Amino acid sequence: MDIRVRKSKESIKNAFIELRTKKELRKITVKELCLKANINKSTFYEHYEDIFDLSDQIESYVVKQIIDSIKHKHNMLLNVPKVTSELFYAMKSQEDLINIVFSGTEHPNLVYKISTMLKDIIFESNPKLKNNSKFNILLDYVIFGGYYAFEENSKIDDNPSEIINTLTHVITHMNKLFTENNS
Repeated sequence: MDIRVRKSKESIKNAFIELRTKKELRKITVKELCLKANINKSTFYEHYEDIFDLSDQIESYVVKQIIDSIKHKHNMLLNVPKVTSELFYAMKSQEDLINIVFSGTEHPNLVYKISTMLKDIIFESNPKLKNNSKFNILLDYVIFGGYYAFEENSKIDDNPSEIINTLTHVITHMNKLFTENNS
């Protein structure tokens, strides 16, 4: 990528994150973003359709960083509890950025994008599971249920290790169901 393009995109991303710390997504204008990023509107529109496209790309980038930090993601069905633990610790390490990028009405996008990326990895190496409804129900239950249990309990317990250990323990007991459905 051209260094000017990279610098422009980085400037846009930084300006967007700074604005998101103060405003809801729908209240950010391209004009104010461009002023903060010190770029022309035409530069913005070379890379993004609108503010929502920019937000979507940044959300996807954040989730990709989380997923990429999971060491065992390509063998996740062999050890669902380990991958679950790695996922929640990765999310915890990105907590500040997540709270900015996924605040307000964008909040549900986080678990949806995590689910989509994890499923892409699973189905790439196990295409037969894509149409297995039992497996998909179990997977959705683990991803969405685990995420919301983590989020809700993080509000009342400031010990993320205890929450992650509890979720991992629950999923350890469910691991048998994954291996049965993966056969």
